Amino acid sequence: MSLFPKKNLIWIFDSVVPSKYISKLRKYAMFSGHDIATRGRLSHYGCDDRKAFAKQLAAIRTETELLLEDIEAYHIYMAVKRTQKVPGDIAEVGVYMGGSAKIICSAKGDKALHLFDTFEGLPKVDEIDMVWPFYEGKFAASFDDVKDYLKHDTNVHFYKGIFPDTSGPVQDKKFSMVNLDVDCYESTKLSLEFFYPRMNAGGIILSHDYMTAPGVKKAFDDFFEGKAEPVLETAGSQCLVVKV
Repeated sequence: MSLFPKKNLIWIFDSVVPSKYISKLRKYAMFSGHDIATRGRLSHYGCDDRKAFAKQLAAIRTETELLLEDIEAYHIYMAVKRTQKVPGDIAEVGVYMGGSAKIICSAKGDKALHLFDTFEGLPKVDEIDMVWPFYEGKFAASFDDVKDYLKHDTNVHFYKGIFPDTSGPVQDKKFSMVNLDVDCYESTKLSLEFFYPRMNAGGIILSHDYMTAPGVKKAFDDFFEGKAEPVLETAGSQCLVVKV
């Protein structure tokens, strides 16, 4: 029996697996069509809030597919929680099956959450993006299923289609937190061009795949090269920027 019985299967390895083996597995995945994700453990340090979040996250993982390390999920949660004092709405571009949106809802309070996704997978993949491999249509999810999953969360708004073509209803909004998980250069660049001027001071733009998707990294590095804000690498594959 093969260790990798079929392509495009997501293998999740605990953080206790030595990094040198994870690296070899990632290289294998790159050439065989598999996806490999690690799940970085969230240390509690006696913090009740972290313990509670760990239980919440475990529940979400039983409800839907969540392609985030535990520590990455916690970064989203804390970014939403710590920007409660910043005025503005919250947005996510790249919703997939709704797991990260569920995390946002658990911390957003009464703030509006705007969710943007094609729900048909990646709309465009440039040469720089073909690393996992990404391809047009990858990460497709059912729009109706995601809406149903989040139906009990209030003040959540859905926009189906290619962003920023779907941005009309929020053109005049200001934002306190934006979560990006769009995987590719062009989508990341267009998202930054739209949201950056609409972020209130102290607002956070958080992105997945900064360390693993060359297109995402290039889009952030190019966009912020001449701006005051530094791009901060976080644990896992994310980066964040705090608007000054």
